[in-house]
Amino acid sequence: MNDLFPSRRSLMNLNRGFFNDTFDNFFSNSEDFSVDIKEKEDAYTLEADLPGLTKEDIQLDYTNNVLSISAHQETNKEEKDDEGNYIRRERSSRSYSRQFLIKNVDEDAIKASFENGVLTVDLPKKEEDTPETKKIEIQ
Repeated sequence: MNDLFPSRRSLMNLNRGFFNDTFDNFFSNSEDFSVDIKEKEDAYTLEADLPGLTKEDIQLDYTNNVLSISAHQETNKEEKDDEGNYIRRERSSRSYSRQFLIKNVDEDAIKASFENGVLTVDLPKKEEDTPETKKIEIQ
């Protein structure tokens, strides 16, 4: 019977996906951050906007052609009255994680800097090996 109403089934799946994704995103403490990647003749440059973080909050790895950026920040705000009782006490935690496939990178020459909430990663390209043509003798 469901085969007679494929649009209804698709609509049900769409609704189910929407509510599941919304529910998962609401309770997740992981967020995305904005990234720009530029390609030049000899290098790639990645700029990631990570406002409010320090360089100690950020971890950067390059493994198997994948650049991974992750960050974690916890904050505690505490206000007390004159007797030491809490008027307000807040805690928050946020995590970021993104991965980018960037091939042909000289891993030993990667450099990164963090200034004014912007992470800049310079990924120099490897020298391209010109493939040699090998003659194959036919026997």
